[in-house]
Amino acid sequence: MDKLNNELLNLLEDLLEQSDDSFEEVLIEYQNSRDKLKQMIAQIYMQYGIDGELDFNQLQRTGVLKQFNEQVEEELVKIGTLEVFTITAILGAAFTQSYYRSAFTLEQNLNVGINFNRVNQSILDEFINQNWSKKHFSDRIWANQNALRKALSTNLEKGIRNGDKLDKVAKIFDAQFKSRSSESMRLVRTETAKIIEESREKIYAENGIGKIQWLSTLDSVTSEGCIELDGQIFDIDDHNKPDCPRHPNCRSTYVPYLEIGTNIRKDNKTKEYIPYQNYNEWAEANDIA
Repeated sequence: MDKLNNELLNLLEDLLEQSDDSFEEVLIEYQNSRDKLKQMIAQIYMQYGIDGELDFNQLQRTGVLKQFNEQVEEELVKIGTLEVFTITAILGAAFTQSYYRSAFTLEQNLNVGINFNRVNQSILDEFINQNWSKKHFSDRIWANQNALRKALSTNLEKGIRNGDKLDKVAKIFDAQFKSRSSESMRLVRTETAKIIEESREKIYAENGIGKIQWLSTLDSVTSEGCIELDGQIFDIDDHNKPDCPRHPNCRSTYVPYLEIGTNIRKDNKTKEYIPYQNYNEWAEANDIA
């Protein structure tokens, strides 16, 4: 079973890396919006600054601050819209890939035909729209954008009133955008890890696997909680079993716990195991796009 467990863990890491790559477009948008807003602030300092300082009342009276806040709103709506679209696509791809590739990995290692269903939009919508953390990921995205909007507005006003120079205000903007883009990255990784687990538990349940085992990536940065759980066995339908992922950036997963004599049902259609050489051959034989 070590080979099976290692392959499932490697698959998890591979899918998380794919998620990171797909999310790069959003991170670039964060950088572009940050740079655009910093350039706008620089222009305000050049036009209205006296000895490197701004007059808050003047900026408010002339509508400069209102115009700037409107630009902030426009930029953050653009980021949030792209983020929702991108994460939705990432989760759909992650579920589909994890479901089929986990089925293939089980079949290759256990030498039995694996039962699985076709992944369609209805199935994807069911899992993508789950509020497993009590708040849908899209709500968290817009909460993140609202927090960034308030932080930018508050810190800009505070900086102007305190007589801060452009460099100091720009550094604060850098820090705020870095913090929120990092929060977005944690969100997509956590959501991706969760939907991978959901897809795996679906394929396990469809093949009569009644028990699952917690498997952690063990290295110098593994959390204490995941170390303690590593190797523990749970009933797959136990609603009190630990949630996986356990925390942001978690690299743990549930793997099948199989006692002697596998309890996986044989495929009722093919009636036999076919030793495909790789996933692409298996997918083609099973008419999976």
